[in-house]
Amino acid sequence: MAANQDSSVSSRITLFNQQAEDHQNWMMINPFAHYNVSEMPKRSFPLEEYGRAPAGSLSEQRSLEANVRVLEEILQLCGMLEKSGHDDPENGLKILAFGPLFNLYNDISDKLLATLLCARRHGFVDFSGETLFQGRDDSVPVRLLRPFEELQAEILSKVADLRCVFTEKPEEPAVLRQD
Repeated sequence: MAANQDSSVSSRITLFNQQAEDHQNWMMINPFAHYNVSEMPKRSFPLEEYGRAPAGSLSEQRSLEANVRVLEEILQLCGMLEKSGHDDPENGLKILAFGPLFNLYNDISDKLLATLLCARRHGFVDFSGETLFQGRDDSVPVRLLRPFEELQAEILSKVADLRCVFTEKPEEPAVLRQD
């Protein structure tokens, strides 16, 4: 019986030591655990991981869901340009001035400028200038860069890919994680 108690005690000691080591490792990278920034060790990331949530974390899942919402808003914006815009004489694609677009889109979302900037970064729309302001830039044209059906197919494909990524992830345990 004494041998059984010794193994039980030694396994508990081993478990405690492992938990203490895990905690110590976490405190080394926890930015809130240091009184002085110079005490904190420098973390290094591979370039493809820099600025991204850890793989499999809840933060990564929230990020993927946010990307889906952004792409859906871009699709809605492009659909509005297609429906309410007029044909551009240069290339036949749809074009609409920022003022009327603002008035139409303001009923849907208050994030028109952010959505426009994101859509331009993805190569779906274009407009002159770095940013647009209501009143000052009401006459600036916002144009689709490709036919709407092509843009719609690309956006829906990206949304489907993102949804596959975050639905294929295993379910997170109910325990709170340190993201």
